Amino acid sequence: MTRFFTIILLLLAVFQAKAANLVIEVRDSQTKENLPSAKISYELGTIKKYCTTNAYGKVELKEIVYPLTISCSYVGFENFTQTITEKEVGQKAERGHFTVFLKTKYTSINDLVITGQSAPILATQSIYKVNTISATQIGQRGAANLNEVLNYETNNFVSNDNILGSSVNIGGVGGQNVKILINGIPVTGRENGNIDLGQINLPNIKKVEMIQGPMSVMYGSNALGGVINLITATTQKPYTISVKSYLESIGRYNLCGNFSLNKNKHSLQLSFARNFFQGWTPKDSVDRYQLWKPKTQYLSDLQYTYDFKKVKLTYFSSFLNEKITNKGTPIVNPYEGYAFDEYYRTHRFINSLGTNVKLSEKENLSFANSFTNYKRTKNRFKKDLVSLDQYETKNVGDQDTSIFNNWNLRGTFTSTRVKNVDFLGGYEYSLEKANSFKLADQTQQIGEIGLFTSFLFKYKTLNLQPSIRYTYNSKFAKAISPAIHSKIELTKNTQLRASYARGFRAPTLKEMYLQFVDQNHTIIGNADLKPEIGDHLEIGITHTRKLNKLTAQFGFTGYYNAIQNLITLAVYNGQGVLRIYDNLDHYRNFIAAGQGKLDFKKMSIQQSFGFTHVLESVVVPKHTIYEISTTFSYKNEYLKTTFNFNYKFNSKQPVLTIDDKYLFTSPIHIGNFSMQRSFFKNYLQAQFGIKNLFNIQNARLNGATDVQGSAHTSSTGMQLFPARSLFFNFIYSL
Repeated sequence: MTRFFTIILLLLAVFQAKAANLVIEVRDSQTKENLPSAKISYELGTIKKYCTTNAYGKVELKEIVYPLTISCSYVGFENFTQTITEKEVGQKAERGHFTVFLKTKYTSINDLVITGQSAPILATQSIYKVNTISATQIGQRGAANLNEVLNYETNNFVSNDNILGSSVNIGGVGGQNVKILINGIPVTGRENGNIDLGQINLPNIKKVEMIQGPMSVMYGSNALGGVINLITATTQKPYTISVKSYLESIGRYNLCGNFSLNKNKHSLQLSFARNFFQGWTPKDSVDRYQLWKPKTQYLSDLQYTYDFKKVKLTYFSSFLNEKITNKGTPIVNPYEGYAFDEYYRTHRFINSLGTNVKLSEKENLSFANSFTNYKRTKNRFKKDLVSLDQYETKNVGDQDTSIFNNWNLRGTFTSTRVKNVDFLGGYEYSLEKANSFKLADQTQQIGEIGLFTSFLFKYKTLNLQPSIRYTYNSKFAKAISPAIHSKIELTKNTQLRASYARGFRAPTLKEMYLQFVDQNHTIIGNADLKPEIGDHLEIGITHTRKLNKLTAQFGFTGYYNAIQNLITLAVYNGQGVLRIYDNLDHYRNFIAAGQGKLDFKKMSIQQSFGFTHVLESVVVPKHTIYEISTTFSYKNEYLKTTFNFNYKFNSKQPVLTIDDKYLFTSPIHIGNFSMQRSFFKNYLQAQFGIKNLFNIQNARLNGATDVQGSAHTSSTGMQLFPARSLFFNFIYSL
């Protein structure tokens, strides 16, 4: 009988210790995002084994025996060690499954990025040089709009137009060559070639990701200069409610509310905002004409996600309603008093449906389909200042409505089935239809189809990614855009990146068919334009060092850009009022940029510098620009207050003027200072600060050269900011 029980116990022990498979999934404990390339170690008998999670943050351990002790590490997160028993393991698809949640250790340097990636990945592990601006940094800058966020970024220059809005230039390349995305969805509605940065619903943005240089392989036309991708906020909490108010002494009053709800497989985020600016003028006396025009905006975002098993559906919608008022200077004579007033109304409605299908642990299929309706209306009136009646004027260009409809269909397939090879392939279809009296024949359309693929080869410390895109444009036939990116892990904390990319941009409908005539200028499109072709070389190195509670990162990058057939406005046959879009041959520049970051427990410092030298240009003479940028944040535990300081210096910037002059701005200093504090157990966050510390309102222009120019800037000066101002920011959250 004793022998019988001994045999039974031995059989039970063998059954208990039988080999099994276990899927380990690693996630960020705060955002619940999967963490790819996390390192896992465990012991199997006397042998210690190591493995790494795939692009979806998962890895399968084969033929393990319980209890099992695993250790997990990930850059920027606390190490994790736990002994797992069979009871703790849930069952998924008939295999053991265990989720590891890692706590964030360093947040400012080791950011997860998704722009240009097949799956979220650490910025230090990305083969692209991705610059990120977190929600914390956005708050520290006291930014009321996106242009105030980008103002302090090196190699960026943000310009303002009181009617057309604000625009960004990246590395000497701007306008149509910088692609703006929201969650990877293209933002359409360019005026004078630029997306107005002030039309983005900033309170709903979690972070901003930027890649400098051609991203035409991944994102097609309009990405020759770079990509700015805005990521909206999400949360895993059951519900959140927040209300934010922003007050500024120059007459800016903003109010917004955010709401989120998560239940089972459903997730919903809502955001509403009303932004009001009463206008500002430097004159001491009250006048109906204002240099900075009054503006009212209503914005809303909605995102709904349904996540079930291996399929995830996401619907995203963004709405903008904007009104700009341009009141004219009073004209008074013995018989009447009147003025000419203009009103600019903009409506943009983005709708997107995304689908993500997890075909297997190593293969993924995703679709992002969007439709955008953009409408801009201009109305000009003659207003009787006695009776206050107003009448539409009948001059050419006084009344206009332009409507642009854009369809964008995108699909990608990713696979890691082949060892040490990540494959990505996809398609993108874009169709734009325009209806405007400012276009030849009033109605025009242009379509583009792109097929792209890339292979990321991983061999020890070397990552190599060749990629290519085939583009067929309905107006300009076909184009090939190749690229090759590489990253070498010189040490555990040092990465060297080098890349070459070719960019392609087809002329837009406005550049080809515009027929704009008003009292001041005549601008004509050119149907014979050639596409822009750009070549980009880049090499850079980054090093990260951790010493106890101090984290430091240093980086240096060099860029070379060469653009053929650069499209710009040119004076036609010496006639100053008549301009036509034309290809102005070559443009070449060289850029050097360096950056250093120090993160301590209570303090963060970032110092950057930039150097841009224009080597060749038909439009402008050779010139050099220097930039210095500093951001500083310190938390005083005794006062429970965070102090923030931001500063940027630009030696000069090139400006093309309405009167055929090429000019330089005078040196520009911008800065702000703010204090942040939380109250009532962090339910209420308050911020007080000063913007435009040096009271720089405009830049004097000098160094005129008689060359071809654009039609929007006067040679008397360029408006930069309103006066120095105080601002207050309050956020109440549940």
